[in-house]
Amino acid sequence: MSKVTNEMLYAEVVELDRRLQDTAKSLDELVAFARETNRELTEGRARTEALKRTLFGNRLENLG
Repeated sequence: MSKVTNEMLYAEVVELDRRLQDTAKSLDELVAFARETNRELTEGRARTEALKRTLFGNRLENLG
């Protein structure tokens, strides 16, 4: 069995740190994408509700 040296451990820690930074960057990008998607969905929902009010007026509210 080979001996584990401090240099080997340091190299592994450096690699893990690099991977952690990559993961954190990807997570930040994912969060930004999710926020943008949520904003677009909210805007679309608002447009849909406004269009329903324009097309149907109070008839939908009276039904339910």
